[in-house]
Amino acid sequence: MGLMDLFVKASPRPQARDRVVGIDIGSSSIKVVELEERDGVVTLTTYGELQLGPYNEGGVIGQATILPANLERQALVDILRESAVKAKRAVLAIPLSSSFVTTMSLEAGSDDDISSRVRVDARKYIPVPIGDVTLDWAEITVKNAEVHGTRDVLLAAIQNDALKRFLNLMQTVELPGPPTEIECFSAIRSTFETEKPNTAIIDIGASVSKLYITEQGLLSRMHRVPAGGIKVTERMVEERQLSFADAEALKRSVVSTEPDYGWVQKLTQVTYSRTIKEFHQVIEEYQTRSGIEIGDVVLTGGGAVGFGLDALIGHELGRKVSIANPFSKVAYPAFMEDTLTMIGPIFAPALGAALRQFE
Repeated sequence: MGLMDLFVKASPRPQARDRVVGIDIGSSSIKVVELEERDGVVTLTTYGELQLGPYNEGGVIGQATILPANLERQALVDILRESAVKAKRAVLAIPLSSSFVTTMSLEAGSDDDISSRVRVDARKYIPVPIGDVTLDWAEITVKNAEVHGTRDVLLAAIQNDALKRFLNLMQTVELPGPPTEIECFSAIRSTFETEKPNTAIIDIGASVSKLYITEQGLLSRMHRVPAGGIKVTERMVEERQLSFADAEALKRSVVSTEPDYGWVQKLTQVTYSRTIKEFHQVIEEYQTRSGIEIGDVVLTGGGAVGFGLDALIGHELGRKVSIANPFSKVAYPAFMEDTLTMIGPIFAPALGAALRQFE
């Protein structure tokens, strides 16, 4: 069994000029990226982001929300229409909030068959009944495994109810039976660089920050912390008695030449300080156990943009930190380069999902 067998549904490679849209449904927004192959080159055709907060009565931009099925469908229809998506194929990056990814160790020799033990032992790690999830796994090669007498396995599970919800959603927008994968695999695909095989990816989302430790482009360890961009906005609300909408608007629009920039930057760095320290501990523990040195760090997600968070993370982790530039993996008009470089971290999962169809 391979990890991608369940979470990346097998699908024919698109024919030349067939368009594919990658869809990332986050806690506060939906992102889409459409690609097509032109003369053997994977090319960007369109992209877009739509905030979900306003779809709930009284909701505002930046808020995390869980929409009822009819509003979720309307939001997806709107972003596909507003972005002029024409694709008839899609890859959906399922959010980690609806899935579960972790590693587990089994005491076993290098020649032992562990397949029958994985599902039994997985019950100890998955916090819901095993019958309520679709489960897949893959063994991870660990440098020091023989010394420890263990075998490491990457577990991935998607809640069956969530899987049904997303597949029904795609059918209602006439993108039936799309390939699906958990968002972490999409993000890794769009940020992996062959010259940096062992990398830590930090994804700063609206509600959660995630650490993905990768080896040769494959996920080896994941860690989540419930701290995201919404926490920064809430701190702004508390300190200055702003409305959430006004605080979010200020956070999104303030520039380095304005007096409020230093205040927002300080709140941002304070908000993520503990999270970064926790990620540092996870990386160090992984290196000690695996014997593998994790080099550079790549920063993705909406929180990756602005306020010097890359410099703070680099200082705390003692590593070089770069901002993800996923659009560098596809062709696009030269005049779009500055914009796509700036917004790239936000679209890493959506772009990575679309790229799956061109592998």
